[in-house]
Amino acid sequence: MSNRPSPVDLNDYTSLCSRVSGNIKSVLARLGEQSKRERSGEIKVLPEDEMLAITPDTGMFFKILLSAMHARRILEIGTSVGYSTLWFAEAMIQDGTTRPDGEEKHIITVDMNHSKIERATKNFDDAGVRGLIEVLEGSARNILHELLKNFEDKNHIKKTDGLFDFVFFDADKDYLREYFDLVLPMLRSGGIVATDNMLYPEDYRPLMAKYANYVRSKPSLQSVTVPIGNGEEITIKLASEARL
Repeated sequence: MSNRPSPVDLNDYTSLCSRVSGNIKSVLARLGEQSKRERSGEIKVLPEDEMLAITPDTGMFFKILLSAMHARRILEIGTSVGYSTLWFAEAMIQDGTTRPDGEEKHIITVDMNHSKIERATKNFDDAGVRGLIEVLEGSARNILHELLKNFEDKNHIKKTDGLFDFVFFDADKDYLREYFDLVLPMLRSGGIVATDNMLYPEDYRPLMAKYANYVRSKPSLQSVTVPIGNGEEITIKLASEARL
């Protein structure tokens, strides 16, 4: 008889959340079960109230990636109810490293659905991570333009340092290329942009293929689709980009 342990079910929210600490664990488990029931059709909610969350294995993937990057400055476009944001916060908390400049860890998350922002804020409070997260309500396009203008006006910030280590897109698929172009100057050299829904739902594939081709056409970037969850495009900004 084999003594090998049973493999972890990557869609088992309880198993994956057991690898998370503190209050975040219980909130992620609750939200994960809610998302699972919505996906299965067990419960029905209005389209504007659907979580549309990343899968739990995607959350663990990002936790590992962000921990390896020692990411301290994260931008998320598409908060929903804060499920992915909590995985990002967990990665920051787990990473005990500090920078010589004493820079604080910080997440900015953007959404225009007021109801979801209220739900997300409560989830952040319940998880005890509200102090890490700044929630901005409004049009992603307008907010990104404002962030970029403020960045360009701050001459003391080295352009290679950027404003963000990691950016996550999970909203407004029609505007992804515009969002990407606004974000890229604010991303540090070696920083990563992750984009959800590259493979699923299947109806998105033609649009997401155009996005992938656009990103991969830039010589200053390297990008690949990782077939995890709904499919994640992982794009790294090469050091040479900052000198272009």
